[in-house]
Amino acid sequence: MGKYSFSDTTIGEILDNAETYELFAKLAPEAIDHPMLDMGRPLTVEQALPFIEAIADSMGIENLDERVEGFKAALEAL
Repeated sequence: MGKYSFSDTTIGEILDNAETYELFAKLAPEAIDHPMLDMGRPLTVEQALPFIEAIADSMGIENLDERVEGFKAALEAL
């Protein structure tokens, strides 16, 4: 297992680390400027997923499951 995981890594840690931020920005560019992003900083990715799904749905983002799985695999590979 890598140094990052959905169950242990917070949104804040992802945003504060250049390597993980770059990955996040590449795989979820719509989320970078979303006003709710900062509110999610203390949550792990796993905890934030229900909110991410609701926001993505309201924004009309398609193939979210594939994108989440791609992000998870890339994050855990670091």
